[in-house]
Amino acid sequence: MHLNHRTRVAAQRREEMHLHLLVSGLLLASIKPIHEIEIEDVIKHAQVSRGSFYNYFQSLQALYDELARKLMQELFSEIEILAPRHSDTVERLASTIRLLIRLLVKYPVLGSFITKIQWPNRNQNSGLFQAITQDISLGIEEGKFTNVPVSIGANIAIGSIIGGVHTMLIEGSIQGFEDKITNQVLIGLGIDTQSASICSQLPLPEYGSLPGTGILGKLADRAAHETESAGLPWKT
Repeated sequence: MHLNHRTRVAAQRREEMHLHLLVSGLLLASIKPIHEIEIEDVIKHAQVSRGSFYNYFQSLQALYDELARKLMQELFSEIEILAPRHSDTVERLASTIRLLIRLLVKYPVLGSFITKIQWPNRNQNSGLFQAITQDISLGIEEGKFTNVPVSIGANIAIGSIIGGVHTMLIEGSIQGFEDKITNQVLIGLGIDTQSASICSQLPLPEYGSLPGTGILGKLADRAAHETESAGLPWKT
């Protein structure tokens, strides 16, 4: 029993340090270009030794590859929870795009990272990317989208998401901008103007606070601590 307890504690501490390093990499990427970040920057920000860093990651690239994979997995889980259960392929794709843009703009540290790594880049096996491409593929098979290679349809959708988030982070959140982006994506995929407009304005649930676990949970804890220290309620 005692050994099992010690093993669990050790595993928990290792997971905590793993997440701590990932979040440090994420926060650094929100304030400077990724190509300018060095291992020393992460070590200093995380307040760990170089040896501790290499206990978890072989290189800085390995950290950012893992960060992109895990972050997109967590975002996908959140969107799956929030997204309405549309049986229609076009409506489902539109909801996914709109929710993703809203989430990335609501939490700029996430949006900034995703635009900087030019997602999906080396992260094409992520559940979120797969969900988008699968709906595009299904829409083509159903004759709802123009019969083009799925990769072209994915480029239309992903490129618009990245470009839209980048614009909103620079110019400020523009009400309904994610709906307009989604509308143009659907038109680009071959949906008629009226149908695209309807699908791009279907009711969506409001996104609340970040979850309490994983990378997103660490960001929530950090934000709550910073605003509590300032004597202000945390607003997102």
